[in-house]
Amino acid sequence: MKKNQHLTVKGDVLDRGQLKWGALMLPEHVRMLREWRADEPSLHKPHLDEEELGLLQEEIGIAHQRQCMAELRYWDGGLAVVSGTIMSVDLSTQTVEVLSGTTAARIDFDDLLGIRTID
Repeated sequence: MKKNQHLTVKGDVLDRGQLKWGALMLPEHVRMLREWRADEPSLHKPHLDEEELGLLQEEIGIAHQRQCMAELRYWDGGLAVVSGTIMSVDLSTQTVEVLSGTTAARIDFDDLLGIRTID
């Protein structure tokens, strides 16, 4: 009897993993699923909980204090990204000013989704 190379042993079960499901999907279905997943996040603004907002505030404070490059993700009718240094954090208007090259962008606190420092 010829042995199947794709079989793996997981406990007591012989399994082919993804190979057994790949044959059931038509290429058109796979393409439509990928398009659907790509469009899904842009429909609604993500909601941040208290813990995520606290971490976001802490990261903005660190990036502003160190004056290092940061990548800010924010909501502008869809997911948008800006990279630059945080020039000011204005609590009265609740905005963050980011200098990206020679242009400055103002982002509202309510629109911020994430920050990543670039060293």
